[in-house]
Amino acid sequence: MASTHDEAPQQKIVVLIDTLGTAGGVIATIVIWLLAATVTYDVVLRSMGAPTLWASEVSIYLMLAVAFLGVGATQSVDGHFRMTLVRDMCPRPVRAAFDLFSLVVYLGFAIGFTYGAWKLISFSLMLNLSTPTILQVPMWILQVLLLLGGVLLILANVRDTLRFFAEGASARDAKSSNEVI
Repeated sequence: MASTHDEAPQQKIVVLIDTLGTAGGVIATIVIWLLAATVTYDVVLRSMGAPTLWASEVSIYLMLAVAFLGVGATQSVDGHFRMTLVRDMCPRPVRAAFDLFSLVVYLGFAIGFTYGAWKLISFSLMLNLSTPTILQVPMWILQVLLLLGGVLLILANVRDTLRFFAEGASARDAKSSNEVI
């Protein structure tokens, strides 16, 4: 009975993190539509001989937003690239060791990436940097996308780690069953 009581908060954290990742995915989907509208608008105006000056720049910024805001949703569906050939051939305890090792490395990367994004934002704010383009967007606005992506990666790692300790190697085994080698 005590283990069920202990699992309830853990499950709530997993659901909360999944919700945040899904929210990032929804926002990324909306941004994809904005990107499509921006490109379409520019193509139509360009075909009429009046191209925009801002559409290419905005398109790049929207692509950055899609990439970094969608990272949590991608991790939720296990959509990031990984190699599992050797892992899948190993017995369950070895698979669990591989999974734990990859979670530790993944967390180190996510923390380092997020810290680097924070330092980059601080630097840009300190020097009041902006893009050297027609829109002159403050760099920190674009760099916040990196920070949000890093936070979403860290949260996804926490979720995956909680699942690992609750389910062991079977948490990855269930996800790996649909992969093509």
